[in-house]
Amino acid sequence: KREGILQTAVVTKELTSTTEMMMGRFERDAFDTLLDHAPDKLNVVKTSLITFVNKHLNKLNLEVTELESQFADGVYLILLMGLLEGYFVPLYNFFLTPESFEQKVHNVAFAFELMQDGGLKKPKARPEDVVNLNLKSTLRVLYNLFTNYKNSD
Repeated sequence: KREGILQTAVVTKELTSTTEMMMGRFERDAFDTLLDHAPDKLNVVKTSLITFVNKHLNKLNLEVTELESQFADGVYLILLMGLLEGYFVPLYNFFLTPESFEQKVHNVAFAFELMQDGGLKKPKARPEDVVNLNLKSTLRVLYNLFTNYKNSD
């Protein structure tokens, strides 16, 4: 009430949010811009990342052709981290042939732990996003590896 007259006000409340908002990431990054404004350049980025990944995974006679799906179970991420850091990851630490969503999330989360142990920042992506075949999340994780290990053999 103001001066004896009832006043109304409209207040907008956010009821739902995106994964990025839930994680406190409101800032847009290069991958948001790339996908929004230059989707034609996406294949160049994907090709560069596939070349980088295969350079290392070929040591184990593994090859990546599809970024979206081949990293979703976390196995290649774990093996790649072992190769980049120069150690063998014991097979009992992860699911070599994950069958459930939970096992895949465990693998990707374990790969994220290995990245942090290697001195990298915690990936901005959530393990669940990578498992759910979210291209932006997978690209963010792989690009982080690329920028830190591009000069390693």
